[in-house]
Amino acid sequence: MAEPQPDATTPGRIPCPDCGQTLALPIAAVLSGQPIVCAACGLELQVKREDSAEALAALGRWYEETAPARAAAAAPQSEPRRRRR
Repeated sequence: MAEPQPDATTPGRIPCPDCGQTLALPIAAVLSGQPIVCAACGLELQVKREDSAEALAALGRWYEETAPARAAAAAPQSEPRRRRR
């Protein structure tokens, strides 16, 4: 089964406005103002910080509040200890 194509409602991914290639939207890059560059066509996208100030502030709060959970999820999982019989 084919993966659904991203659209404006797919979290963390959008289609490139020029070529349609899927673009990842790394939260850290969006918050820091780094451009998102399409690997397929080279288009650079940037968030209009003035127009998006409220949304960026909310995203920044969420990103900070979820940092411990993201770190725990990214940490290597230890194997369960086996009991001796």
